[in-house]
Amino acid sequence: MSNLVQTLSSIRISLANIITEIDKALAPTSVVSQDLLTEINKGFNALCIPNKDKNVISGYTHPLKWTRNSNCWASSLDLTGMSVGIFGLGGVGGGTLITRKHVLLASHVPYPTLPALIYFVDKNSNSYEYKIVKTKRIGTTDLLIGELNELADQSLAVYSVLPANFAKYFVPQPMTNQPRFPVFYSDQEKKMLTADYMSTINNGPNEKVTHIAPPNNANRLSYFEQLIVGDSGNAVGTIISNELVIIGGWYQTLSAQGGWSTSIPSYINEINDTIASFGSSFKIKEYNLSAFKQY
Repeated sequence: MSNLVQTLSSIRISLANIITEIDKALAPTSVVSQDLLTEINKGFNALCIPNKDKNVISGYTHPLKWTRNSNCWASSLDLTGMSVGIFGLGGVGGGTLITRKHVLLASHVPYPTLPALIYFVDKNSNSYEYKIVKTKRIGTTDLLIGELNELADQSLAVYSVLPANFAKYFVPQPMTNQPRFPVFYSDQEKKMLTADYMSTINNGPNEKVTHIAPPNNANRLSYFEQLIVGDSGNAVGTIISNELVIIGGWYQTLSAQGGWSTSIPSYINEINDTIASFGSSFKIKEYNLSAFKQY
């Protein structure tokens, strides 16, 4: 009897080992994480082809009718969350949707007395008018958060922002120990332009800013323009998997060396606290980088 028990026990162990080996053989192979810089470069290289337009808008007719430019190099992207104008300022001051009810602005811009009118245009060139009813500065930075009088239409994009730890997903560059990667930016003329992220630095004890420089790629360099007074507040970001991801808004020109942008990743908690101080439950959405490898 004992021999039979031992034999059955051996058979169970053998079967268990065979099942384990089968499970291993059938298990999916581990997925190698993507490289974030490769993904960003791929997106820009596909879009920044020669002889495309920079202008996002091809025409304007009164009253309040903007027409989107189908020949813009970035026309396949969802650009609808970037304002086409603020009444009294034109394209100055930006206004980028970071929640369904909140826009990114620039503190140093002399916005009209509130409520200020801001305009957006959807993919079908339908125009939307909202009122900026509240604004609040983030500490001593140039980040200014505006609240709209109502929820922005669902046809308008609300953009994610780069998370605070985004630098971990890039190989650091020599000298700066920070990443370098392609970015897009807009200006007061509502063009889509390209540059390179260089670094985030301290601009005084209580403010971090991001250095955006001319691109080191010939095709993208053709879509670069120097910043001028009035570009402040317009969006700066990057493109990940055909999605615009916001870094900040223009703060100051550095002439031929590019310019300084505000740094949303450095102030995510403060921005959410500011939105909460308006009595709102919205929070900005951080782009999920978990599919990409860290360094």
